[in-house]
Amino acid sequence: MSFIFAFIMFILLIGLFIVFSIFGFIRSIFGFGKRSNPQNQHSDSFEKAASKSKIFGKQEGEYVDFEEVKE
Repeated sequence: MSFIFAFIMFILLIGLFIVFSIFGFIRSIFGFGKRSNPQNQHSDSFEKAASKSKIFGKQEGEYVDFEEVKE
């Protein structure tokens, strides 16, 4: 009896996997569930990164302008 129950559950899981795969394929074709403007998302993440404080401490040194020296 438990073998029949396990077999039915296995078939149901495979069926759900197939249904979700088909739904995902259709969604990727027609673009359902995508954001309206992905460029805004990229600029928002850049602004968040720019607003963070400096990672390096004062003991790490400082940045200097590059100057090419001719020998």
